[in-house]
Amino acid sequence: MSDVINDIVGMLIGLGPIVAALLWSDLHDRLRHRANRVGAEIRSTANRVLGGESMLAVRVQPAIAWRPGRVHLSIPGGYEFLIASVSDAVINRLPHNYELVVHRG
Repeated sequence: MSDVINDIVGMLIGLGPIVAALLWSDLHDRLRHRANRVGAEIRSTANRVLGGESMLAVRVQPAIAWRPGRVHLSIPGGYEFLIASVSDAVINRLPHNYELVVHRG
């Protein structure tokens, strides 16, 4: 009977890191998927406000347990008025656990 218990414990110890890696990968994929949806929503909002594609770049970092998600808006120098045009609409579309970061050229 103790051999069976030892085998089960050994199997659990051997599979533990594999299961943990799979769970971590699944969590990472879910967070990245949500960040991609947020990015698509922000791009759509910016395109709607500006009347089409522009030089405004949108990059999204997913939210994790110890840090909120971040939406980065970037624009070349001299075109800061584009960010001013879309900032209110973008802020209204941000999820509650995301923050807006603006980068100027």
